[in-house]
Amino acid sequence: MVVGVIAGGYPALVKSAEGAEDDVNAGMAAMDQARVAPADFVLGIAASGTTPFVRAALSRAQTIGAATGLLSCSDPPRVLVDTCDVLILPQVGPEALTGSTRLKAGTATKLVLNTVSTGAMIRLGRAYGNLMVDLMALSDKLRDRGERIVMECAGVDRGAARRAIEAAGGSVKLAIVMMRRAVGKTEAVRLLADADGFVRRAAGDPPPVRPA
Repeated sequence: MVVGVIAGGYPALVKSAEGAEDDVNAGMAAMDQARVAPADFVLGIAASGTTPFVRAALSRAQTIGAATGLLSCSDPPRVLVDTCDVLILPQVGPEALTGSTRLKAGTATKLVLNTVSTGAMIRLGRAYGNLMVDLMALSDKLRDRGERIVMECAGVDRGAARRAIEAAGGSVKLAIVMMRRAVGKTEAVRLLADADGFVRRAAGDPPPVRPA
């Protein structure tokens, strides 16, 4: 559903990989390794808008036929402006430390990605009203959250919510459908499948949204 790609690979997340961002061939190869297809959307992230790895990856994705976007906190090269389907260009101004894009640019990028990922998950049926329902209640924290979500969505007490989640194998989505439609797990699975995973379609409209 969502695949993260970084210059230098996963080791670069814990140890600096200087120079990896300049590897054009690696950027192109990363798209092939991720099996990018025409139905995909590839969002390139480059604070400067000029990172060779990112530009090469976007070029390769476009060749494959995928839609592309660029998230940059600087004015990108004309070629990217002309070829990317979506441009997201937060204006953050000069950094407190000149050139240190891990500061304002990094923070702005994180906020934009929060918005993009939240919107994508909502469009994919991972939310119900303003509740994040597509979770497995397999830890104490998630069990507590899952029970509260089922209580609110189905109008039941905590005990009933807990039993529904247990019967659903830990799936909060299934538990909500089971409670709202008064069906067992097998039927709830079918209803969700028929609804493409959207709880709203499988169980009806959610309760009114409450402030977080």
